[in-house]
Parts: sequence; structure tokens; C-alpha cells
Amino acid sequence: MKFFLGVQAKFILLTSLCIFLFAGFWGYLIIKREGKLYTEDTINQARIIAEISGVIFTNALVYKELGLVEDVGLTDYLDYYVSDMMQKDKRIVYLIVLDPKGRVLSHSNIKEYGKVYTDPVTKRALEATEILVQYVKDANGNEMVDVAAPLRISTKNWGVCRIGFSLKQVKEGIASLRNEMISMISIMLLGSLIVIGIAGKAFATPLVRLAKVMDQITEKGDLEIQVPELKPRNDEIGKLQASFTWMIKRLREANRERMRTMDLMCQTEKMATVGNLAAGVAHEINNPLGGVILCFKNLIESDMDEETRKIHIEVINSGLLKIQKTVKELLDFARKTPMAKVPSSVNSILDESIRLVDCMLAKRNIKIIKDFYVDMPTVLVDPGKIEQVIINIIINAVHAMGENGTLFISTAVEDDMCVISIKDTGPGIDPKILSRIFDPFFTTKEPGKGTGLGLAVCKAIIEQHGGRIEVESEKGAGARFIIKLPIRGTEKA
Repeated sequence: MKFFLGVQAKFILLTSLCIFLFAGFWGYLIIKREGKLYTEDTINQARIIAEISGVIFTNALVYKELGLVEDVGLTDYLDYYVSDMMQKDKRIVYLIVLDPKGRVLSHSNIKEYGKVYTDPVTKRALEATEILVQYVKDANGNEMVDVAAPLRISTKNWGVCRIGFSLKQVKEGIASLRNEMISMISIMLLGSLIVIGIAGKAFATPLVRLAKVMDQITEKGDLEIQVPELKPRNDEIGKLQASFTWMIKRLREANRERMRTMDLMCQTEKMATVGNLAAGVAHEINNPLGGVILCFKNLIESDMDEETRKIHIEVINSGLLKIQKTVKELLDFARKTPMAKVPSSVNSILDESIRLVDCMLAKRNIKIIKDFYVDMPTVLVDPGKIEQVIINIIINAVHAMGENGTLFISTAVEDDMCVISIKDTGPGIDPKILSRIFDPFFTTKEPGKGTGLGLAVCKAIIEQHGGRIEVESEKGAGARFIIKLPIRGTEKA
């Protein structure tokens, strides 16, 4: 099943998507910028702490070298400062004082005293002549910065002070900002959806109404359907409404004209068919008429008893009734009637059509072989119109076969369609003209012997019933006309 998305839904979806993408990109830039500023601010604070600590440690080492401080006093002083800094700023992961060879003079972890560090971070720190910032990871894999402050005065080098500064608060701050941005964008998107939904409904409502009318016209084929009144608008939708109304009006006029033309074509072709039936009808009338005339002559000229007189009168009455019935059937067939679809038996329509041309078939010694589907459901058709189609095809087949032919007529059910097949044993249709036989005014008969409307009218009638008509033929092997009509309901015919 094909997925359908209305104009209103598309408008809301696309607009919301644009707002979401814009807000998301805007939020991403803000988070990126704020995260960068937050990180830079933290690193600057670490640099300041490292620089101050470096000055303090350098002074202490100078005092020791001048003999103003003993080794024990220096160690205690360094440890005290390290411990104090660790307590004041929880962002500091470690604080290390190293001599020029990388030996630990003081450390926030007492177990590290006296060790010599030779790792790349320490080497770069010892080689630095100014504050050096390096990104490293702790034992748990968390990112942090290592800020190294050289303990130097001019060319004199006492080592380096390294401070490990955690970026955990930075990450938490960025995460908090991200959550706030997501909440803000969600609220903004929800509000936008409400506003867009209201605007989308106002925008799409007239289009939806027009689409419903078009669907009804497409499904039912009814151009006379009432178009709903729409509010006048001075925009593109207003122009569309006006154009749509004008188009429906023109289509109605064109359809009415087409129907009038089709009715005229049907009636013209029906009269031509009546002409073809005239010989058979004359035979149907002439036989009982001869008997009626003979009986009248006997009644007038002969003396007869009452019983014989009654018999003659009954023969006259029977003959006249038969003539009346034949004339009535011909008039009913020729009469112009509007389309009136009723549940009908296709098999019965075929039998009635065959009966109307029976004299023509008998005169040319043409046999009919019927193969009707017994449990044929009823179809919603105009019996008179379908009868006209059947008779037209049979007459064409008779003309094609000449004399001593055979006509095969069958019915079947295929894919919820009633299928009527009429096949003759004539010479067939030339493949070159096969695609044109349903064209109006196309005929292979001599001038004056055909209107060229017969099969065109047949095609139009079948299509008016929602069906289709096809032809199969091979030259020298006859022609087969196939009529397919949609089955309405499941009632047995």
C-alpha cells in the first residue's frame, strides 16, 4: 500500500524539521563555544596557580641554597604548601616538585617521594623555559591538563613544578549546558509545532476540500457533484480555488456535450442496426400476416359453421398478436432511452439479443453455439444498451462470415469480471487495421453501407459501464470480441 502524506502534514513536518535543524545547529555552536571558553578559563586558572606555585617553590629553593633554610625545613615547607593547595582546590589531581634530573622533591602522594620520572610528559616539562600545558589522562582514562612551571631564575634551573588539573568540572558544565539547550530546544519546538499546526491547518484546509472533491470525481466519475463553497482569498490558494471552480464548470459543459454527442451516435447506430434487422422483421411479420389474410378471405367468401369460424378468428388473433409483439420489440430496440442501470442477467440479455437476430442467422444458415456460465452473478447494466452492443457485434460477424458460418458465444467469470466472448468463423481482421476498428467513422465496408460508428459506440457503452472491450483476430481464422463488465454483488443470475 502506498504511503500517503497530506499537504498539512508535509507543511508541519518540513517546517518543524527546519526549525529543529536550525535550533540544533545553533545549540551545537553555543555548546561548542561555551565549552571552549570554559576549558580555556580552567586552563588559565591552572596556569596562574602553576605560575604562583612556581614562584613560591623557586624562592624556597633559593633560600635553601643561600643556607637560610635547612633540608628538613625545605621539605616540610614544600609538603605543607602542596597539601594546602590540594585541600583548597579540588580540581587539582596532583602537585609535584621535581629537581632538574626528574627526582621528586615533593608530591601530593607521599609514596612518590624520591622517585625519578623519565616519562615524555616529565621530559618536556623539564625542557620547558616557560609555562607548558599538556593534555594527559589519569589512571581512569579521564582527560586532564598537566601545567608545568619552570623553577628558574635567569640561567639557574632548580627543576619544575607540575600541577595536574582535572577537566571533570568542565565536562560536567558542558553536559549541564547541553541538557539545558536540549530542554530549551524541545520547549521551543513544541511551541513551534502548535503554532505551525494552526497555521498549517489554515493553509491546507481549502486544499484538502478541493482534493476531496477531486477524489469523488475520480472515484465516481460524477462531474455534477456539488463543489463546496470556499471563502474568497486574495492569494495563490484563492486563484487555485477560482481556477478549480472554472475547470469543473468547463468539464461539466464538455461532458454534457460529449454525452449528447454519444446519445446521438448511439441512436444513429441503432437506426442503422434496425435497418439491418428489417429483413428478418419483415419475415417475422409476413408469415403470420399471410395466415391472417387467408383467414379473413375464408371468413368473407366461405360459408362455415360456428366452430370453424371460431378457429379462423383465433388464428387471426394469434397472428395479429405475433405481429404486434414483433413490432413492439423492434420499436423498443429503436426507441431512444436514457441510461438506466439495473441488476441484470448477462445470459438473459444474450438470449434476447440472439432471438432478435434469429431470422437473419437462419436466412444465412449460421449456427450459434452457446456456452454460458450457469452460476453467473448479476451485473449492474442497462440491458438495452448491452443488447445493442451484442446485436451490433453479431451483425458484423454475420456480414463477415456470409453464409454457412458458426458463431460461438460464451460467458465466464474472471477476476470479479463478467466476460462475454463472441467468436466468428469469418476471414478475420487485417492486423494493419486491428488497432483502428474502434475509431469513430472507421469502416471497411463500401460507401453507403456502413456508418463507421458501430464499434466506436459499442466501446463507449461498455466504458460507461466501467468495463472494457477487446478484439483478437488472425487473418483467415475469424475474430473474437471480448467484453468485460464489473460484477456488482454476488446474487446469482
